[in-house]
Amino acid sequence: MSFEPRSISHAQAGGRATRRARRSGAYTLIEMMLVAIILGALAAMAVPGFQKYSAKARRSEALIALKTIHTLQETYYADNLEYANTFDDLGFEMVGASTQADGTVIGQYYTYVLQSWDVDGETNANYRVTATGDIDPRDAVLDILVIENQLTVVQ
Repeated sequence: MSFEPRSISHAQAGGRATRRARRSGAYTLIEMMLVAIILGALAAMAVPGFQKYSAKARRSEALIALKTIHTLQETYYADNLEYANTFDDLGFEMVGASTQADGTVIGQYYTYVLQSWDVDGETNANYRVTATGDIDPRDAVLDILVIENQLTVVQ
């Protein structure tokens, strides 16, 4: 038996080199670029959805605060036959919020203002709480939520 070397084409030689490189754990530049492109496309699709859910979560701060204020106002009214003038009278506090000298409460995403007024000679017979915030800085529109007695208006 005689041994004769086989001729190897260039494509076969490259295939062997690539297989050898893969066996050693290395990746080609093209493979790495494809992964980067796929990750970039996935991130581009995920960001708008994340921003939408983020805005909903921020809005929930205001809705929870308004519901809490409403409950406190109803309790205050049951005890005093009038609505409270200030958040301090209600005992309303928010974690991480600051209260201004005029009684305005500034939360993480919204600013809360409480108003009460007389109706037909009854002192503090009505109240309104307005939550104003800019949860989407990409637009010039403020997000405003209002609760007045039992009526909630979402704008």
